[in-house]
Amino acid sequence: MDASKKTSRRMNPEELEAVKENLLKRKEELWQEILEDLENDAREEHKNIIDIIREQGDIALEELRSSTAFSLIELKHDELQQIEQALQRIERGEYGRCVDCGRWITPARLEVMPYAVRCRRCQAEHEKLEKMQAE
Repeated sequence: MDASKKTSRRMNPEELEAVKENLLKRKEELWQEILEDLENDAREEHKNIIDIIREQGDIALEELRSSTAFSLIELKHDELQQIEQALQRIERGEYGRCVDCGRWITPARLEVMPYAVRCRRCQAEHEKLEKMQAE
């Protein structure tokens, strides 16, 4: 990795456009995955209901399957929200700036996590505080 990717700096317009294209592509992929999950879940749900009626099987297993499928969709929905927020930050000219300290997030971090809102140092502090509050 070259030194320029390790320093905190504002992304140039070409880099921002590439990030925006990648975010929009991922957004489209997530929506497609959610639609497919919902369609598959609906087909499975009808099949499982028929099986339950035939066998008087354990309904709790069906509830577990449904909640697991919903959890996976919920994770994708959360990622979609993060993508939307990143796209809004790009439009406002705020993309890549840490919401806590105001410094620029390194391009290397944004490459790995394009919807990051905190620099690595502030994210570590944020997670530490969340952990303390949870205890």
